[in-house]
Amino acid sequence: MTLESSNTTVGILYDIENAPFEMLNYTLGKARRFQPCRTIVISDWEERPEQKRWEKLLRRPGFTFRQISRTFLGKNSLDSALYDSAKLLYEEGVRRYFIITTDSDFVRIAQMLNSKEKSYIIGVGTKQASETLRNAYDEFIVYPAEEKETVRKKHARKGAEAGEKAEVALEQTETKKTEPKKDSKSKKAKANKAEKNEKEKAVKAEKQEKAAKAAKAAKETKNAKEVKEAKEAKPAKQVKAAKAAKNAKPGKAVKAESAEKAEQANHQEAATAPVPSPAVQHEHKSKAAALPEGTFAVRLPKTLRKQLEARMQEEEVTMDELITYLLMRGLSR
Repeated sequence: MTLESSNTTVGILYDIENAPFEMLNYTLGKARRFQPCRTIVISDWEERPEQKRWEKLLRRPGFTFRQISRTFLGKNSLDSALYDSAKLLYEEGVRRYFIITTDSDFVRIAQMLNSKEKSYIIGVGTKQASETLRNAYDEFIVYPAEEKETVRKKHARKGAEAGEKAEVALEQTETKKTEPKKDSKSKKAKANKAEKNEKEKAVKAEKQEKAAKAAKAAKETKNAKEVKEAKEAKPAKQVKAAKAAKNAKPGKAVKAESAEKAEQANHQEAATAPVPSPAVQHEHKSKAAALPEGTFAVRLPKTLRKQLEARMQEEEVTMDELITYLLMRGLSR
């Protein structure tokens, strides 16, 4: 591709893959210092077709925007295409360039532009650009530009600082004047508060003392009442216990006497009971032999059995327990 150029032409090489649109727009403003001259801006504009603002930029007066062709696709394909375009401009006599990038691979383009005859190269990039890239240019402009404080702004800032200092000094003076008044008021308030606290403490202590006395008096009254009730209840309990003992003695004696009579009657009944026949005796022996070892059976007469059942209900025990008791009592005599 042949580009129209001469020694009055400025070439701008734009790394569209690594530099934003705002950086290109900023560089175009810087390039005006070389006008009137022809300015050719070279890049792969079709790389970012979604950027509609390119259309407005490409119509900008005083600039010629050219599309480059990549010889291959992939990594560094744009670097190679810009290198070829810059070499063509250099061979046609262009000696003033802007290179917009922060990529250190563009160092070789700057070296090529100074290979035979020196060119004046201005680099535009961010502050992250390497020292090698910066040293390859005659000038390096950092984007975004750092604002320089003008004399007017400097004076305005100093005036504002002086005003702030004056306000601070005035506030300090007023504070010092009002401090004695505040101190006296605060001391008086503290004294009043302390006096109030003392009064509250005295009232509280008096209430607590009265409450303690009332509780003590109530306790003493309660104790005296309990002692009196105990004294009155003691004779009554003794009389009641004596009556119960008096009533219980005859009953027990009668009960014991009746039990003894019943026992004697049982002995007499057992002595006079008829002797069973041999067949009945044999049957009883067979039943006794069928019992488990260590147990025995007692055959009771009907009259004795009725008496034992009545006593069993009276004593609230089982028949086995009652018979065992009577046997043990007879053995102990």
